[in-house]
Amino acid sequence: MSILVFGFEPFLEFDENPAQLVVQHLQGRKIKDHEITSVVLPVDYSKIEERIVTEVARVKPQLVIGFGLAPGREKITPEKIAVNYRFASEPDNTGKVMNGTPIDPQLPDGIFTNLPVEGMVESLNKSGIPSSVSLSAGAYLCNNAMFVIVREARKQNFSGGFIHIPCHSEWIAKKNNKNYPSLPLDSIVESSVQAIIYCLEHSPLQKLEEEIGVKAS
Repeated sequence: MSILVFGFEPFLEFDENPAQLVVQHLQGRKIKDHEITSVVLPVDYSKIEERIVTEVARVKPQLVIGFGLAPGREKITPEKIAVNYRFASEPDNTGKVMNGTPIDPQLPDGIFTNLPVEGMVESLNKSGIPSSVSLSAGAYLCNNAMFVIVREARKQNFSGGFIHIPCHSEWIAKKNNKNYPSLPLDSIVESSVQAIIYCLEHSPLQKLEEEIGVKAS
């Protein structure tokens, strides 16, 4: 079984993106005999969907989690819902601005993740990592990625969702004029590992294995 994680490249003023650093730390790591494949996503509306769909087809994962930076948030925030909408005043890395277009005109206005985000948040908080459920992934590239991940999870029967993370303290320390809340990168990476473990332990596939006493394939 395999795990696929996505994280975005740097964008706007954020010349170090902790989401990219997290997935690079996870590349090749094994968690409960599941190997992680990491992919860095371009901050480009025209390429993001194709990249996600292509990598999902290539890896054939059991679990897919996207990671993205949410400047200003203080906690690890697993997302509950992705909206079928692209809108942001800030451009992507190619200069493109979206003024309100659907991601997939054939689908509803919003779709819920099938990750157990409420339990994940409770588990992270119990371990000392501040976390809360988010009901808005925005309408920029992170939400776009989450929508595609969740759509493909529904179509292909795997677990999929998205987690927003704060700025990393190491970057803030180098930018004396930045007042964003932050967490140490080690803590953010640890939170990602714990989130993956929780999802594996509470996935529908894991429950099926426990019920029938064999490994499902």
